[in-house]
Amino acid sequence: MRSTRTGSHAVAYAGAVPRHRSLLPLLLLLLAAVLLSPLGGPAARAEFDEDEAKFPNEAYPPAFRKRVNAAVDRGAHWLLRHQRPDGSWADRHGGSYPMGPSALATLAVLKSGVPGDHPRIEKAFAHLRELPLQKTYSVAILLMALDARYGPAQDAFATETVDRYGHRSEPTPCEAGISKEDLAWMKRGVKFLVQNQQGGVWRYPRGKFDLSNTQYALLGLKAASRCGVDIPRRVWMDALAFHLQHQETEGEEVKIRVNEVRGDYRIEWTEKAHARGFSYVGRRNPTGSMTTAGIAGLLICQSELWQSRSFTAKLRQRSRDAIRDAFAWMQKHYAVHGNPQAGLRHHYYYLYGLERAGILGHARFIGPHDWYEDGAWLLLDAQATDGSWRRGGLVDTCFALLFLKRATVRTTTPAITPPAGDPGRRR
Repeated sequence: MRSTRTGSHAVAYAGAVPRHRSLLPLLLLLLAAVLLSPLGGPAARAEFDEDEAKFPNEAYPPAFRKRVNAAVDRGAHWLLRHQRPDGSWADRHGGSYPMGPSALATLAVLKSGVPGDHPRIEKAFAHLRELPLQKTYSVAILLMALDARYGPAQDAFATETVDRYGHRSEPTPCEAGISKEDLAWMKRGVKFLVQNQQGGVWRYPRGKFDLSNTQYALLGLKAASRCGVDIPRRVWMDALAFHLQHQETEGEEVKIRVNEVRGDYRIEWTEKAHARGFSYVGRRNPTGSMTTAGIAGLLICQSELWQSRSFTAKLRQRSRDAIRDAFAWMQKHYAVHGNPQAGLRHHYYYLYGLERAGILGHARFIGPHDWYEDGAWLLLDAQATDGSWRRGGLVDTCFALLFLKRATVRTTTPAITPPAGDPGRRR
């Protein structure tokens, strides 16, 4: 399947499906399936392994997808209408972060489907190119925007590609198409982030470390890695060690419902876990926004170290347990109408974090909750008539668009897989 841009969305073309010479065998098979299924009961388990349960990953209804796409169009148009003549965007954070808001808006517009060679995008990058590399947030988002510039149009409802064994195959168009000028710019950004990592973490870069700056640094470095920039292995190792040490050491024992999407199907199982969250600094007062940040950081580091000898079996198990327990915390405190354990503070920032955790974790559900559907309906109802969110808030509008587009790039490595000998159970 290939895609091309039309307007602000990707249009997919698929080869024609071969016709069956006779529909009778297919009809008989379908009739048998209906007769053998319990009326009104759950779908029968599809046998394929001894330790997992496999179920179809049903597509979202067409009407829902249409509403999401329309909301994204309105939001992206609002951003473009508010772009200034010099290619930048104005925001209350612009004084302290001259690059940050404009880089974030550029990323959101690209992920919404505007082509990387669109005149507005060219003007945005021309403005960003004139600014110094100074802040962790800003540089990281710039790297993400550069990666997005060379990616295909983002389709929020596309099915990932997997082979017969469930292994994922994600394209890396940036590495193949990035210009020499942008690649050199990206390498300068990577150098800035690598040099400012201290003890596995990042700061603003001044002041104390925090998990928020750290997660954005890792997102930016992951984007650069997709574009072919070599990131020292120690960067991922040090960041992983920090995450394993920064998570709560103890948590309530819960039974977690785990699921992993693999293309057009998903596997599901349950196991015991300890709900252990993450905090902005230290290990006290975990919140939803920081726990999703911790999940994203763990999954990014794991994906980059997957083939490394340094990622030993012991370290792999520790990472798996940390990811599982963080998802258990999210299951226990799940919410979309606010930032768990923080109320409405950083609400949309949290929603974008929830999107990253769900996509990187290959998870359609958190516990029994379809996190994307829940969050999307909240955002659809909250969008203003002019296309913005939160009374014309630039940053929150960007976060809303990035959530709705499920803008985070999936990793090819698994998040966590069922423990050996633990039979999967349906949700």
